[in-house]
Amino acid sequence: MRLGLTHMGNLYVGIRGIASKVGCELVVTPPTTQLTLSLGVKYSPETVCLPFKLQLGNMIEALEMGADTLVMPGGPGPCRFGYYNKLHKMILHEMDYKFHLVTQERGIMHIIRSLTGGAPLQQVIDGFRFGIAKLNAIENLERLAHKMRAIERNRGEATRIFRESVKAIDETEDHKSFKQIRKEYEQKLTSLPTVESPAPLKIGITGEVFIVLDPFANMDIEIELGKLGVEVRRTLFIGDWVKLNPFIYKLGLREKDRSHRAALPYLARHVGGDGWQSVGEKVLHARDWDGLIHIEPFGCVPEIMARNIMPYTKEALPVLDIIFDEHTGRAGVINRLEAFVDMIRRKKRKRKVQVCA
Repeated sequence: MRLGLTHMGNLYVGIRGIASKVGCELVVTPPTTQLTLSLGVKYSPETVCLPFKLQLGNMIEALEMGADTLVMPGGPGPCRFGYYNKLHKMILHEMDYKFHLVTQERGIMHIIRSLTGGAPLQQVIDGFRFGIAKLNAIENLERLAHKMRAIERNRGEATRIFRESVKAIDETEDHKSFKQIRKEYEQKLTSLPTVESPAPLKIGITGEVFIVLDPFANMDIEIELGKLGVEVRRTLFIGDWVKLNPFIYKLGLREKDRSHRAALPYLARHVGGDGWQSVGEKVLHARDWDGLIHIEPFGCVPEIMARNIMPYTKEALPVLDIIFDEHTGRAGVINRLEAFVDMIRRKKRKRKVQVCA
């Protein structure tokens, strides 16, 4: 099997960790670049969302690099993302590519069985545990990077170290060296020189899962906020979804469940994708965050619903909505982030003055 992986944040690291333990002949992970986007836009229907186009571009690049099997995230439910793999398959077959498509819609175990090719059960379990351990380690380092970016003395150091850690963890082939690398990079991040300043603003990021997780799709929004002295609070992490019991795989959705309950006064049912959770995050964290950034791909119906509900909740948490597609410009996004952060800082200073008076 020559496996081609698309990108959704750092999901590829976990899947590649699993594949390396169950005997995949070759694992191809083309980087997401402007060429990826151009290919996706060229061969996609015009009105589909940015995640669809980026995934298709990644698939074309992987097939050109020799892949014969593709893994596509997805799942059942009202969100169209769960059905995109069928359209991807049709488009790629019309382009005369020959391949096998493995999708998530039948569950994680279906992906594992499809990748293993009859590997012994213990080998499958070990591979799954190794892949999930890598993913969880990266996401713990990512949380630490969110914190350190806001207070680091030398701008960009936390981002550089985090990117190095992802590469190092991805290339690790055994548990012993993996644990050493994880500790090494945790130490590097926590020991960064910091500035003495007022507590940084805490701004949450919520929205459609692909745009939230993928740095190329959201134009490195977390890094840009860190440059502005903001500690990012993100609640969507792939590693939180999947927990391993030696014999049972199950979803761990505690954060999602909490946000769904918080959203009930304003939205009482699942509307597809992450729309329900997006509303709940504003309600749930109104007292411990200074602001919330809601990001979505153009045309995402669940997030359109969430965006239109948020202004009418009683919780007075400032919300910035940003919509991404292939026409979105980085300079415009940065200008909006700067204005939003500046507005929140002015409001906080004004409240302090009023309290002191």
